[in-house]
Amino acid sequence: MLCPKCETENSDEAILCIKCGARLVKDGEETPQPEPAVHQRIVGIDLKPKAPEKSGVSNGLYIGIMIATVIFPIIGIIMGFTYMRKDHPSAKKAGKNWLIVGAIMILFNIILLGVI
Repeated sequence: MLCPKCETENSDEAILCIKCGARLVKDGEETPQPEPAVHQRIVGIDLKPKAPEKSGVSNGLYIGIMIATVIFPIIGIIMGFTYMRKDHPSAKKAGKNWLIVGAIMILFNIILLGVI
């Protein structure tokens, strides 16, 4: 029996071609129709471009609070505690930095007033 695809000679009992693996058609049978392709539906993929993530603290605010903390250390303490409670990691980091600078400035002022 000849393969309809690659024309290789196969035994009469064969169902598939020994060379290409195509289904063999016996005399009196119809040529098998290929089954329509079935595509799976892809779910859960968002192809929309994502908006850039907002940082927890802008550079201007960070620098402004640092300057204010040097002049008035209580501002750094208050803003530090406020921003350490936020969820964003950069806001927590800024809050921690402001808190540390505020505490250092309070200690510096106490030492400076003790010397004078």
